[in-house]
Amino acid sequence: MSRIYRLVVAVLGSPIVWGAAAGTAFFALVHGGVLGRNFFPRYCAGHPVNYAETYLFFVGLAVLVRKALEVAGQRQRLGRIHLGPVPAGGQSPDEAPSLLARLERLPQAWHGDYLVRRLRDGLQYVFRRGSGEGLQEHLNQLSEADETRFHASLGLLRLIVWAIPILGFLGTVIGITMAIANLRPSALEESMTEVTAGLGVAFDTTALALALSIVLMFVQHSVDRACGALLEEVAHRAEAELLGRFPEYAQSAPESAILRRLADTMVRSLEQLVRRQAELWQQALDEAQSRWATMAAEAGQQLQSALAGALADTIQIRSRQEADARRFEETLARLAAAIHLLNARLGEPPRSSVISLERARRTGEAA
Repeated sequence: MSRIYRLVVAVLGSPIVWGAAAGTAFFALVHGGVLGRNFFPRYCAGHPVNYAETYLFFVGLAVLVRKALEVAGQRQRLGRIHLGPVPAGGQSPDEAPSLLARLERLPQAWHGDYLVRRLRDGLQYVFRRGSGEGLQEHLNQLSEADETRFHASLGLLRLIVWAIPILGFLGTVIGITMAIANLRPSALEESMTEVTAGLGVAFDTTALALALSIVLMFVQHSVDRACGALLEEVAHRAEAELLGRFPEYAQSAPESAILRRLADTMVRSLEQLVRRQAELWQQALDEAQSRWATMAAEAGQQLQSALAGALADTIQIRSRQEADARRFEETLARLAAAIHLLNARLGEPPRSSVISLERARRTGEAA
């Protein structure tokens, strides 16, 4: 049941729901004629793009109204949230749980306030550490975290402020496309009404988008300033409530405080040593990788040069062999011509001469 309850509360508290409801109510008034019959129907309900821009505007406005009410409520409750007066000699860190219990007795709706969270985190830090040492730095970190959290809470608003002008440009493109599509040169006077209607859509959507974006940005600026002032006041109140309440070192056990300080110093030194060692390892790895890359490139160039030289030598040897073979064939041809001429003069040559010539020719071809 608790999950269902939290889901219902989250849905009902969503700015999207409230913005959609406000936009629906606004269009009901527009179409009912309550808000006039020319201006709002033309600029807010003249085209589907105008509807989308108006709904996004109301969602963004709901985000800003919700944030403004939250800031106003927290500012009103600042004076009612306190830890009580600081004793003359300060308080022991062992009393931090009782102060945390006092914060827990506040109304449930106040537990999400910046000041309540800041005090609770500061008390938990003091209780864990056993002293107030380093509390100022911790409070500064909490202040930066709250500023980051506030900036992140307006992410939907920044998206809407960006999306509304984009929708306006989309309406401009649609309107110009309608005007060009309805333009008929053969019947220019008859199509002029449809052309001007398309241009009207283009200009109306852009004008509405720019106007709504300007309104949202001005309201956002006011909310940002109000929340910034609230965070500054929360920081001052938290420092006034916590700083000076707890001693820098535990009074009941000064030896343990000294040992804790020495341990913190050793931890910081070890962290610096580890970071330095990691940097040196990374530098060594980068240098080794660079050397390996250089050696691989040089080896590749040397291998390429060796292969190119071997290939050139092989081609040169093959060329010489082919030249020798051609010269041998030419010699055999001249010898065959001489034998043919001698046969023509003397008659049939001996069988042994022909056989010797054939063997010499085969030997040359084999070579």
